[in-house]
Formats: sequence, structure tokens, C-alpha cells
Amino acid sequence: MLNEFGPVQFLMAFHYQLRLVSVLSCLFILGGCGGGGSDAPETGCLGEISTFSKGASSAESVSVSGVIEIESQTRIDSDTADDLRISQFTSNNCDDEAQSLPVTGIAGGYLSSTEGSYPVRSDGSARFDFYADKQDYFNAELSSGDRVSLQVFNDAGVDAPRPRLQIFDGSNREVFDSGSSASSQPILHVIESEAGNHILRVSSESGGPFRYVLIVADRNAESMMNSAYQDPDFIPGEAVITVRGMDSKSSSAKAMASFLSAESARELRPGVWHLRRGKSRKMATTDRALAKAETLAWVRRVNSQPSVAAASPNYIYHSQTTDPGKNLLYERQWNSDLISLPIAWQAAPNAGANVGVAVLDTGLFSSTPNSLGNWHPDLQENVQVVSTNSSTPDFVGMENDLDNQPGRDSNPADPGDGQPRSSNFHGTHVAGIIAAADNTLGVVGVAHQSTLIPVRVLGEAGTGTLADLIAAIEWAGSQDEIDVINLSLGGVGPDRQLQDAIDAAHNAGKLLVAAAGNQGTDEPVYPAAFANVVGVGAVDGAGNRASYSNIGPSVNLVAPGGDASRDANLDTRADLIISTWGTDDNAVFEPGYAGLQGTSMAAPHVSGVYALMKAERPQLDSGQFFALLLDGQLTEVVGNTTEYGSGLINAVKAMGAALEGNIPSILGASPSVLTFDSNSSERQILLNRYPSQAEMTVTGINTGEQWLEVGAGLVVGEPVPETISVRVNAELIGENESATTNLEVRYEVESGEEKALSVPVNVRLVDQTDARDAGRHYVLLVSTDSDRATEYQVVASAIGGQYNFAFENVEPGTYFLVAGTDMDNNGFICENGEACAEYPVNGLPQAIEVGGSGLDSLRLSTSFRRPTISALGGPRVNFDGYRLFSNAELEEHPIRRMEINR
Repeated sequence: MLNEFGPVQFLMAFHYQLRLVSVLSCLFILGGCGGGGSDAPETGCLGEISTFSKGASSAESVSVSGVIEIESQTRIDSDTADDLRISQFTSNNCDDEAQSLPVTGIAGGYLSSTEGSYPVRSDGSARFDFYADKQDYFNAELSSGDRVSLQVFNDAGVDAPRPRLQIFDGSNREVFDSGSSASSQPILHVIESEAGNHILRVSSESGGPFRYVLIVADRNAESMMNSAYQDPDFIPGEAVITVRGMDSKSSSAKAMASFLSAESARELRPGVWHLRRGKSRKMATTDRALAKAETLAWVRRVNSQPSVAAASPNYIYHSQTTDPGKNLLYERQWNSDLISLPIAWQAAPNAGANVGVAVLDTGLFSSTPNSLGNWHPDLQENVQVVSTNSSTPDFVGMENDLDNQPGRDSNPADPGDGQPRSSNFHGTHVAGIIAAADNTLGVVGVAHQSTLIPVRVLGEAGTGTLADLIAAIEWAGSQDEIDVINLSLGGVGPDRQLQDAIDAAHNAGKLLVAAAGNQGTDEPVYPAAFANVVGVGAVDGAGNRASYSNIGPSVNLVAPGGDASRDANLDTRADLIISTWGTDDNAVFEPGYAGLQGTSMAAPHVSGVYALMKAERPQLDSGQFFALLLDGQLTEVVGNTTEYGSGLINAVKAMGAALEGNIPSILGASPSVLTFDSNSSERQILLNRYPSQAEMTVTGINTGEQWLEVGAGLVVGEPVPETISVRVNAELIGENESATTNLEVRYEVESGEEKALSVPVNVRLVDQTDARDAGRHYVLLVSTDSDRATEYQVVASAIGGQYNFAFENVEPGTYFLVAGTDMDNNGFICENGEACAEYPVNGLPQAIEVGGSGLDSLRLSTSFRRPTISALGGPRVNFDGYRLFSNAELEEHPIRRMEINR
């Protein structure tokens, strides 16, 4: 049993020889706090055998060794299940035992309200136990605007945990309490209290074991919450590709399909094609997981061809709404007052008239969905269906289309799905927020006389594909009737082909508005995070960020999105957004109204305000809107920029800016914050001019610090360039230091007015190396076949901020070299929430060839973070971690025992 160790520790393995490499110093429990750890085995002062290696009968067996570096600012919970298993842990169960975290820092941990055993593996060979540990304490020096996040991961087959995060300031005053929740959504809080030491308490209120990742981030730090592999869904056997050097007009679909070894091809926009492979191929298997893996391999092969500029799977997008339950509200439109609409309407007598708003969504409610017309009565008078010979307003592909004409057609009606809380009327709800008529029937839209143009891109369960979305945006961008494109959807990485379609629509003068996402993280969500898209976060009835709303790079501003968990405006009802809806019970379509929450509901408020502005100032375009937004003329400040961007949309201020007509020339930066670490010393910044035709001349450059250097393209007296490079000279900062400054670019616009762009810069080089610790690491040599079976296993502990490992008696062959923690003692490493290292790069393991002379000096890096989907070249599918040897596998073979002196 792996947990049955006393003064003598046993490590057993198949044909294993036991080799003592180092003995660690004693770790003692600090008593007197209670809480977690009280049910753990009684501790003593034990050493640890840090490595053991697989024996081999071959005389040709060799050694494999190397070093695993630990990512800067990384820490580990001092009483994980792996520590409790061998009775070697340090208690952190009260505030005076709190572990220190750096800012910006990350810590992995383990908690459980109960003890027990994990489900037995399918082969019946394994038993891994978990232990009770109900709370962990940490401390960190935090300032206003810094953020704290908690992400939780647990195994199937154990009781669902209820994690809780509490934060206390220097006066021991509780400044945040997440409460007990069974939701898997991350817990995220932005500090508002005074600067100083804060205590962070992570606890398990009930339920079984879980891994967690706790992050404290500086207010200007970029996205931090990437401790899980991104795994957006996509359609097996399909891809979206961009070709280079080929005349698409002269390339037929049949020729393109043949050229790229596909069954069929369809052009989405010039040079961008949707491919579908034949059913006879391996990916036609009924095993969706295998089919997706084969699809990714095919996409990578296509992408490697010289004639292909880009290739990606046909990703699936989702509507960005959350189901608040059955608490339907029909009348309380608190959202209108929150953004000052009643007053703004007085300054906007046209109420959006003659402004076309395309809602790219699930389509529109109709009482007769098989034919055009008979729209929701609150929308009927404003609907205009736009159709051309080449394209139609229903872009939903056959894969998830539920209407009577599967695939693209000329009818954007929502076919429903017969479910009581159908997500298919999502588009109707969004449309009502924008353009519900002022007709005394129900709700009133923001721009209640605007022209509503339904475009169907989402089908069953509110999902759609990348190919359909690109085609729809390309179409909408070319229609003269359309002025603004609302995208209450999202869910994949920064696909370049989608970005190109968005940029083309933006350059055609269309404003694109998108939901910032409902994941409660700071990870970018697309399309909202693209530079030419207005990303909208959500607030509740009091203007506070909704609990689910994303923050950071996806948020340009915020708008009412609702929050079913709050009554922030004190009207005795949950803060939901009321809008048009429908039912389709028994195939009978009845119009109605519903209360929903989500950034899907926030985005159409901004689209509607733009329609109000453009109706009074027809020459207004997307570039001018961005200029006004960056200049602070459209919003009111309600909080920090990380959560709220430029602030809460204010319809009165927006109308004032439109009527005054004084459009500023202003410079924006993408990214808006620069972060450097020991692995990146140079970054590129895209300088966006708003309006795009504005002339700007550089009049001054101030880096604030000598260690920050700007590339040669930025020159005083010359026009502002499109891009600049920014570099950090680490030698001028020194080792083991962090630093901050602001890059200021002063520029003069046509009017002679001088302005300044300020970009925060954060440098996190390294912390003291001996403080870094990602927990006990199991280092494995894994087979390269599909089973990924563990062939050799050693154990290493951090010394001086790194791990040293060595395998002895390795038989020559091909292996993957991987390492990671098993904080929850479930017998797997490299799961989401675990520290993980793969040679040579995490997420992209490559086989090593072990020859007659062995291998040494191998280097890899471990971290609780995961690479972005763009860095991986696509999602990582079918990956559940690497398997450790079980008790049975260890015990059924001869072992050697070695006693460790106390």
C-alpha cells in the first residue's frame, strides 16, 4: 500500500532496483490549528528516497539524466495528499502558518473534506487513497487592482467538492468570500482594499478530493488563468484553410478538394476554404475521440504544405449565455435605467432608424418557422431579411441544423428544438435587447426603430462552426444594409482566418460587437479579444461585474448582462435581463418573454447604443466609435480597467459625443499591457490609429527606465508606425528582481493637439531559485505507442529551485520523457491543475532516442500553467495525464528495502 509507510519507507517496482540518491531534511507539523491534516497519518522526521529506477537484464542498458527547471514564482501547498501519504508535510491550516506567495505567483494545492479511496482502475490493479485536509492558508502582499483566482479540478467517481475562497486584509477584516459552491467555474476576485498583507484561505466545505491552482496577479499582468489545457470542440473530418499564391476565382471547389486530398471544398471568403474529408477515412470511425485526434493530425499535415498559409479544425462556437433557472421575469427592464436610456432617447428621436443591425445568432422566433415572416410581435415591424444570389442569411451547416432545410438557405427563422428552456431562442432574446419595438406589447429595445437583420449561424444547443461564422461575417461585411454586427458568441482561440474576416468587415466600416465570455477568467475569448472587435463584459443591477463575466483582454467596456445570484438593485428580484423569447412545445410556436443572464445579453446593449448614435450621425463608422471609446466619451468609470475596461456604456454620454461630432484622433495599443519574464525579452505592439485614416506624428518617447528599449521604427518627427518592438535589457534590472514602468508615446494629430499613449510594462524575471517548488515530481519514461505506458519511474524533490533526475539501467529504445506532481494521489500526473513537464516543451512532447551511450544533460521545464491553444497549434484531445505504477504492480515483484535513519 502506497500509504503504509512508517520509519522505513518502501518503494517497489517491476524489476526495480532501489537506489538512494539523497536524503531530505525533516519537515515537522506545526500544531494547534486544527482543520485539515488532522486525519492524516501521524508524522515523524522521515527522509525521502528521491529516485528509483527500473532494472534491466540487458548488458547494454544505459542511464538517462537531466534537470527540470521550475517556472518562476511557483509554489506548492505544503500538505498535499502525496505529502500526507508518506507522513511528510508541513501544516498550513491557520493564518499563522500561512505560506507566502509572490506577486505575480502561482501555487498548486490539494484539499478534501473526507478520506477514502479512488475508484479502482478498469484493470482492477490499482488502489490510490485520498486524505482529509479541509483548509490551506496563504499570504501575499496585495494592492488595489491585483487579482486572486482559484481554479478547481476533481476526478469523476468521487463526491463533488464545494470549494471556498476567503480573503482577509491586514486588519483581519474579510474583504471577499466566494461562499460554498459546487460550480466548476473559477473563482475570481479583484482586490479593492488598501495595499498590504492579505491572508488567503482556501477550504473544502464538503465533498471529496480536488486539486486547485491559486494565482495572485499584479493588476497589470496579462492573462494568468491558463492552468488547464484548452479543449474547444470541433467537427471531426473538417478544416478551414487559407491558401496562398492561388487564384481562388480560377480554382473550382472540385479542384481545391482534389489538391488538398479532401472530399469536398467550399469557399468561405477569397482564399479561405472549408474542407470535408471522405467518410471512408479513419476519421469516419464511430469513436469521436479517435476521429478528433486523426482530424488534428490531418490539419497539421495540411498546414505544413507550402501553399497553405493557415489551417485549423472547424471549431464549434457557442452562444454566451447562462441558464439562470426558471425564474422568468417579464417586465422589469432595470438595464435601461442603468445606462441612462430614457434620457438618451430624448436626444435620439430617430431611435436607430435606418441603421441595420445584423444579429449573428440562432435566428429569429417565428410562429411559422418553415416560412418567412410572422416574427415575434415585439420585433415584427423592425425585421428585414437580406438575401443575395450568392449567399443567404441562414449559414448553419448540416451538422447541427434543425430546420426543415438542413444546410444553408434563405430563411433565418429559429426552428426551436422542443426543449422547455431551449437555447435556440437565444438570438430572439439578443434581438429584443437591440430592437424590440416601442409598441406597448412587452419590452422596448435600446434602438427600437433600428432595422433588425437576422443572420443564422448557431444551430442545435446554440452551437455553430468556424466555417459558418467566417462565411457569415464575410457576407455581412459586404452588405450595404448592415452597419453593426452583433456576435453574442465565442469559444475558441485566436484563429487567424476568423480575424481576417473580422478585419475586412471592420475596414468596410462595420462595427463588430462581441460577448466577452462567461467563464469568469482572464483568458482571452474570441472573437471579443480581437483588436477590431468591441468586447463587452457584463454587470449586475448595481453596475458591479457579474460573477461569471470574464475580465482582461476580452473586455473593452461593460454593459448590463444580469446576475441571477444577486439583487443588486434591491427590487426584490434577481438581476436578469428581460427580452423577447418563444416556446415550441409540441411543435406549436408561441411568442413570449424571458429573463436571462450572460455577456450575450451585455453585447447587444452596445450594438443598440451604436445604432442610436449612427441614426443621428450617419457618417459615424467603426473607427470613429473606437476613437470615442478610447477617449472616454462613451462610458462612465465604475471600477478598475482589468474588470471593466473603459467602463459602463452610458447612452447619454454616447449621444452627446455623436451629436457634438467632434471625433478625436487617438492611438491604441494591442496588447494594451506588456509582460516580460525570463523566457521572453522582446514583444511586438500593434499601434492602432482611430480613425484609421488619422495622421499622427511621433513627438516624444519615454520608457521611464533605462532597461526598457524601443525598436528603431519609432522615431520622433516621423509618422506613427503600425508596429513597434519593445525589448527588456535584463542586465540593467539585475537578477531576482521584478520591475514596472510605463511606455509613453507622445504624438501630434492633424489639429496640432498633442496626446499620449501609455502602455504599462511589467517585468517578472526570476524569484530566488531556492524558493521555487512545484512539489514532489514523478519523472517517467513513457512508451511512444498509443498506450503511453510508463516504462521507468523515478521520484525527485526540488533542490535549489530545480529537480535533478537520473534513470539507471534503461534499455535502448524510444521514449517520451515527462514529469509532474500527483498532488491528489490518484495515480496520474500532468492532469489539469497539476504541475507538468514534457520534453522538450510542455504540450508538444517529442520522443527521445536512448542509444548505447545513454543520454545526459536533458533539460525541461515544469509549471502549473498550460500552453495556449495557439502555441500548441490546436487543442489537445484525448489527454488525461500519465499513469503511475499502482500498488499491485509494485508489490507483485521482488523488492529491496532500505531503511532511512531518523
